[in-house]
Amino acid sequence: MEMQQAAAPLHTHCIPLPKPQSCASGPPLPRSLASLLPLPSVMEALRPVLEECGQQHLLEGYEDLTADQQADLLQQLQSIDFPYVNHIFKASMAAAEVPAAPAAPMDDVTTLKSATDEQREAWRCSGLKLIAEGKLAVLLLAGGQGTRLGSSAPKGCYNIGLPSKKSLFQLQAERLLRLQALAAQQAGTDATECRPLRWYIMTSPATDAETRKHFKANSFFGLKEAQVCFFSQGALPALTEGGRIIRESPSRLAMAPDGNGGVYMALRGAGVLADMAAHGVEAVDCYCVDNALVRLGDPLFTGFCHSRGIECGARVVAKAYPEEKVGVFARRGGALEVVEYSELDPSEASAADPATGELKYNWSNICLHYFRRDWLESVSDRLAEMGKYHVARKKIASMDGPVAGVKLELFIFDTFPLAASTALFEVRREEEFAPVKNAPGQGLADSPDTARDAILALHKRWVQAAGGEVQCPEGVEVSPLVSYAGEGLEEACGGKTYTSSYDMHLQAGAGFLQYAPKSAVNRLLKGAVQGAAEYSSPRPTPKGRGPAGGRVGARIVANCSSRTFRPQP
Repeated sequence: MEMQQAAAPLHTHCIPLPKPQSCASGPPLPRSLASLLPLPSVMEALRPVLEECGQQHLLEGYEDLTADQQADLLQQLQSIDFPYVNHIFKASMAAAEVPAAPAAPMDDVTTLKSATDEQREAWRCSGLKLIAEGKLAVLLLAGGQGTRLGSSAPKGCYNIGLPSKKSLFQLQAERLLRLQALAAQQAGTDATECRPLRWYIMTSPATDAETRKHFKANSFFGLKEAQVCFFSQGALPALTEGGRIIRESPSRLAMAPDGNGGVYMALRGAGVLADMAAHGVEAVDCYCVDNALVRLGDPLFTGFCHSRGIECGARVVAKAYPEEKVGVFARRGGALEVVEYSELDPSEASAADPATGELKYNWSNICLHYFRRDWLESVSDRLAEMGKYHVARKKIASMDGPVAGVKLELFIFDTFPLAASTALFEVRREEEFAPVKNAPGQGLADSPDTARDAILALHKRWVQAAGGEVQCPEGVEVSPLVSYAGEGLEEACGGKTYTSSYDMHLQAGAGFLQYAPKSAVNRLLKGAVQGAAEYSSPRPTPKGRGPAGGRVGARIVANCSSRTFRPQP
């Protein structure tokens, strides 16, 4: 299926990134096309632009390059909007010298205590209705690699060590499948008749190809391929303190991703906003890939924001302790902002609010955001006009060795002051926030180990609340296909005891395994060591069968033996 946006063809499952009007960088031209360009004429067309912007040094030594190196260099130069780079460099360097206005603490957060059960149920129903009608989309920020985790793969491909061995991408995809089923259930229809919840995944040049490959190799984890849309964030050149673009080598510029705030430019430039409008999307739930507990598309939160007409909202958690190194929400001049922990004086960071006894600056930014689509459409142009990026002074690798330089990046919360209506919504940390940032096996916080422990502990509480007993000390894993937020476990768990953190019925669900011949399952698992069995994504089967929206059957693997079970007639 193809869409048209301007003159560029867009594929719903593979959205390329053409150069947007106000974006500093687009993708390189295909090599086959670059080789056909009349290089001398391209160079001569670029020369006056570079001279006008003070970047003529980028062509120094051009004649000494090989033909391939010349093509590579011109490819990069053609993709950069040099007047825009000059504009944002000057605006950003000037803004960095202006002291920030005093921050005022938040006093209008919708807390867990301030909302009644009736209100929360109404918001949840509103959110599920939004999903069933195809008016909500989910936006994933997945540009990071797992370098700090000891992996060169995209962070979403990382397995945090759950008994099921699922990657972060698979956990999130299966939560989305379950969410679709819940929305269909409330709407009183079959999940296959509801509009698929569109999932927009922003990669980076470093992770784009491998992310797409991971999804394709895993059959999109049971999702429809057409509902998953990839696009890449942009990049900006690194500059010297004087504003000269740094060359990494004679034929390569020093480039860096433009930050997760680059999503606003990329949404417009890649045609994603147009795609959202074409599919009737009114609101977007946004999150980062490295949150292992994320409830993507949370109907409670999205229903709350949508019912109030909020342009920009955020889920928040209370700070764990005063010195926690997280940004906190505050107001400057009445506008919503995120204040980094380094900006707060230690005495202010630890100060208590006399009225509540809680921390004065208490509400942590955990990158769980809500945006109204029409607001997203307006914000990229406003950001381009302002041109204020964050300035990071770093040593930059160059053709002459490391040099002092500047990298410019946007943060996703930089747009919040531009919103006319905002809202903060408290959630429980132990239910919705388990970041995966630090290496495993070193006793560090925010690691795969702590994220895995958080999931198993949460699912243990779910099973116990449903009438089950968990004797395994570390807890138990419940597949997202079986339960999104602890719902629907009474029949599966009531009166049962779990001695292992891995249980087939909590992975596939009773509705899945009722179609697999028990004798075959028993033969396959006979003699398997505890926890050796795995369950992989469900396979599509005839309409209306199974709890995951018409998908039943399971591929079960034990002791290197596997078999795929299909529904029985």
